Amino acid sequence: MGLALLQHGRYVGVNAALCLLAGCASVPPPSQQLGAARAMVAQAQPVAARDAPMGLATAQNKLAGAEQAMKREDYANARIYAEQAEVDAKYALTLAENARAQRAAAEVNQGISTLRQELERRVQ
Repeated sequence: MGLALLQHGRYVGVNAALCLLAGCASVPPPSQQLGAARAMVAQAQPVAARDAPMGLATAQNKLAGAEQAMKREDYANARIYAEQAEVDAKYALTLAENARAQRAAAEVNQGISTLRQELERRVQ
């Protein structure tokens, strides 16, 4: 009876280990997240390359990490890297758009200053 119980215990232990491994393997490939990250990095590229290059580089590096994790079929990490890459690309794009807006505002202010000077000359 003791031997049968020991063998049954091993069987249950092996099944439990296999179930845990199967649970890890059941993470689906994050294709949608990877696609969204690629699209956001591509959208940020032309604007952020000039005004937020470090943020863009961070997003690109995380996207590369996601793609490498996908090749290794490490879908959990691929999802994390892809989501981070998308957020980093959005942040870089926001920084770049902010820098652009600040430049445009400075140009408008310069134009207003020039117009004021011109008006003052005409009044005198």
